[in-house]
Amino acid sequence: MRPTQQARSRETRDRLVRALDTKLREKAFADVTIAELADAAGLSVGAVYRRFENKDAFIPVIFELYRERLEIFMAGEGRLEIEPAEGLRAALHAACRTGWRFLDQHGYLVRAAHIYSRLRPDLIGDDWEAMLDQARESAKSLLDVFGDEVKRTDRAEAAQMFTYLMNTLPIERAIYPDEGAAAVLTLGEEQFVAAIADTLYGYLVTPDRAQPDG
Repeated sequence: MRPTQQARSRETRDRLVRALDTKLREKAFADVTIAELADAAGLSVGAVYRRFENKDAFIPVIFELYRERLEIFMAGEGRLEIEPAEGLRAALHAACRTGWRFLDQHGYLVRAAHIYSRLRPDLIGDDWEAMLDQARESAKSLLDVFGDEVKRTDRAEAAQMFTYLMNTLPIERAIYPDEGAAAVLTLGEEQFVAAIADTLYGYLVTPDRAQPDG
């Protein structure tokens, strides 16, 4: 492909990625049509199909957008500055507030990514697992900073549970506020985020149960 053709192809793709981002802010991916994407991108439907075989081919783009926004967020306003002297509980509250800010800004992408990580895992490869692995490593680093406070002896297990709770409790409320268990919540957002932090704190500082003999 010639440089000018490559540039045009890249420009077409970029326009479609921006169009997808715009439409996902308005509705679920399942309800977005190729015609709507073409219109939002200022392209013909035929031009869309020349770049993407079908609508499912946009699913990896959802994860591309999600990763991009997360990386930008974590490198900027989402950068977490831990103050060991303030203790584990304060660090957890700061981490939960930071996570909630990302969900508040990009919940539409998180919802789409979560749905299609389950419905079409074949289209996202190992990307989702890689993101979770990174989250577990970050959790381990946080627990190491507060090693004197954390009472869980199996740090790998504690990091797994920390990652699970941090990626389940807020996401459930943020992207499914009126569905499932989240529908019972009447707490305001600040109270809810603080409650998650305290839940994590309670788990981490509670000593392991004594294991039965045999």
